[in-house]
Amino acid sequence: MTQLPSPSTDAPILYHDGCRLCLDIALTLGAAIPGLRVVDLCLHPGLAPQARERGVTELPSLVIGAKVLPVAPHSDLAHAQA
Repeated sequence: MTQLPSPSTDAPILYHDGCRLCLDIALTLGAAIPGLRVVDLCLHPGLAPQARERGVTELPSLVIGAKVLPVAPHSDLAHAQA
């Protein structure tokens, strides 16, 4: 389920910080949304600028096209880059 997204893809992407709650959300959404790409910014901090470019400010956030949907946000993007 964990795949690194290409900036040119239109597949939904879930960015998260790798905590237990985020991992549960990733599993749940992954089962419900075909083609969901999941990015754990704790494991891939280099992708944080890509998340920021897409409008993500809180984690976890689901990006669908140009829309950013925070999902039970409890962390900010800057925290994931620390």
